[in-house]
Amino acid sequence: MISNANQAALAALGRIEGYRNDLEWALDALEGLPLWRPAGPLKRQFGEALRMIEDLRQRFDRKLVVTIVGPSGAGKSTLLNALSGMDDLSESGLGRPTTQRPVVLCRSREDAQPLLEKIGEESVAVRASGRADALAHVVLVDTPDMDSTQQAVHIPLVRRAIGVSDALICLFDSENPKRKDYVDFLAPYVRVFNGESLLVVLNKCDRLDETELKEQILPEFASYLGDAWEKPVSRVLCLSARRHLNEPGWDPMAPPRHDFDQYDQLHQIIFGAFNTAGYVVDRRLENARALRDYAFNALSAQLDRDRQILSGAHQRIREAEKNAMRRSLTVLSSDDPRHAIGVNVLLYQRLAHKWLGPVGWMIALWARILIFGTGIAAMFRFGNPVSQVYGIASSIRHFKESRAAVAEAGSGERVDSALRDYRVALMREWPDIAETLVRARFDKTVRRIDTALPSRQSLTEELSALWNGALEQHLEAAARSLSGFGLQMLFNLPVLALMVYVGWITTLSFLEGRYLTGDFFLHAFLTILLILFILFFAYQIAARLVAGPDRITARAFEQVRGQLEDTATLPANPVGEQVAAVLSLKALAPVAEKPAAPVGNPMAGTAYPGPGTEPDPGPGTEPDPGPGTEPVPGSDAGPAAAGR
Repeated sequence: MISNANQAALAALGRIEGYRNDLEWALDALEGLPLWRPAGPLKRQFGEALRMIEDLRQRFDRKLVVTIVGPSGAGKSTLLNALSGMDDLSESGLGRPTTQRPVVLCRSREDAQPLLEKIGEESVAVRASGRADALAHVVLVDTPDMDSTQQAVHIPLVRRAIGVSDALICLFDSENPKRKDYVDFLAPYVRVFNGESLLVVLNKCDRLDETELKEQILPEFASYLGDAWEKPVSRVLCLSARRHLNEPGWDPMAPPRHDFDQYDQLHQIIFGAFNTAGYVVDRRLENARALRDYAFNALSAQLDRDRQILSGAHQRIREAEKNAMRRSLTVLSSDDPRHAIGVNVLLYQRLAHKWLGPVGWMIALWARILIFGTGIAAMFRFGNPVSQVYGIASSIRHFKESRAAVAEAGSGERVDSALRDYRVALMREWPDIAETLVRARFDKTVRRIDTALPSRQSLTEELSALWNGALEQHLEAAARSLSGFGLQMLFNLPVLALMVYVGWITTLSFLEGRYLTGDFFLHAFLTILLILFILFFAYQIAARLVAGPDRITARAFEQVRGQLEDTATLPANPVGEQVAAVLSLKALAPVAEKPAAPVGNPMAGTAYPGPGTEPDPGPGTEPDPGPGTEPVPGSDAGPAAAGR
C-alpha cells in the first residue's frame, strides 16, 4: 500500500509537470514572435522559470532549503548562530564582509548536496551542531553580504543559493530598513516565493522604541515593501537575534530598550512548521506554482499594456487584406472571351457525365468537340479549373493562337496581375498600420511592405483556392439544375418516341414479309437527327439562359466576396499572423488556482498563519512591470545595478 505522504508526493509531482507544460507551451508560442520586441525578455523569463522548476523537481525528495538573505550588517550570521545554538557557527563581527561564502546548517553533508552541486563544494561551508539533529527535513543557509566590497564575487553565490531555495528569510536592519538597493535587488526573487515561503524579519528591534516600532515603523515598512515588491506583505516578524546567543555581549552603555521579540515564533516556524515531511511537499508544489504564475504575470502585464492598440491594428490589417483580395480577385474574374468559353466547356463536361439518352449523346459529343486538340493537353498539364478554363479554350482557336494562349495561362500572367493589384492595394494602407504596430512595440522592420506581404506561392494558392472552389461549386450546381430527371425526359422523349415509331414500322414490315426501301431509312434517320439537333439547340438556349458562363462567373465572384468576410480565408500575412498570435497569448495563461491543500497544517495553533491563509494572486492579477525593467530571477544583477 502507498502511504498518504507518498500519494501526496506523487500528486504534487504530477501537478509540477503540468506547470512545466504550461511554461513550455507559452515559450513555444513566444518563439514564433520575432517581430514583437517584448517576446525576447519574456522568453528569458519563461526559460529561467522552466529551469528553476526543473531544479525543484530534481530535488523534490531532498530537504527543504531555507535561505537567509540580507544586506551587510543586518545580522544574518548572528541569526544563524542563534538558531544553531553555537555563537561561532557562522562568522560574525564588525568587519565587512563577515561571511565570505554560504554557510549551511544541516545534519550531514549529504543534506547540503543541492547547494554543493549548484554553487561548488569549494564555495560552501557545511556546519553541524546539536540543534541540527532536530532538523529532520530542513537545511538552513546563511549567505554572504550582497552590498559589500566583495559583491562582485558574492552576488553570484547568493543568486545560486536562492535558485535552490524553497523558502527565503529576508532579513532587514531595523535601524535602516528602507535600503532601496537591497529591496530592489530582492524584488524579482521574492515574486517567486509566496505565502509561507517568504518570511520578512526585522532584526535589532531592541534598539528602537517599542511604541514607535509597533505603531509607526512596522506599518510604514510593510507598506514600503508592498509598493517596492508589488505584492502585499501581510506580516513582518520583529526580533533581536543577538539576544538569543549564548553570550550576547551587550554594550553596558547600550542595553536592550524593551523585551518585544518574536524570535520564538520564527524558531517555531523553522523547527516546527517547516520541519515536517508534508510541509516540504506543500512548499515545493506552491513554489512551482508561484514560478509559473510569476512568468505568466509578466506576460499578462506586457499583453495588457498593448492589447487595445494591437486589437485595433489587427482589425485594420484584416480590412486591408480583404480590400486587397477583392481587388486582386476582380482581375481574375474580369471579362475575357477565353474565360467564358472555358467555363462553357467545363459545364458541358459535367453535363456529359449526368445526361442519358439521345440528347445526352449530343451533349457528350459536343463536350468532346470542345476539348478536341490542344485543349486535351492543356487540361492534363494544368490541374485546377482556372488553368483548365484557359487551356480548354485554346482548342477551338487557331493552332498557333491556342499555343500562345496556353503558354500565357501557364506563365501566370493573369495571376501576376492579380498579385500586383493585391500589393498596390495593401501598400496604400500599410504605412499607418505599421506606425500603429511600432507604437505597440513591434520591430521597426514592419514598416517595410515586404514584411507584410505573403509569399507569392501562398497568395497564388489562396487566390486559386478561393476562386476555383467557388467556380467548381457553381459549375456543379448549374450542371445539377440542367440535368434533372424531368428535364432529361422532356428533351429525350420526342426523339425516343420517333425512334420507337420507326422501329415499330420496321419490325412490323419485316414480320409481314415486306422490305422497306433505303429512302425510308434515310428519311427516318434524317428526321430523327433533325429533331435531335432541334432539341439539343433548344437545350443549349435554355442552358445559356439559366446557367451561362457569365452567370456562373458572376455567382462565383459574389460567393468569394462573401467568403472574404471570414478572416480564415485570407492569405497568410506574416505580420498579421504575429499580431494575432500575440493577442491569443492571453488564452495560454492557466486559470488561477488556489494553493494546494496541504498534507497537514503543522502551524495550527501557532501565531503564524497556516497554509492557504495568505492571499496569493493568480496569473494576471499581480502587477508586474515586465521584461526589461528588472533583473530576471537567477540573473547576476545586484544592488549596484539596482541603483544606490
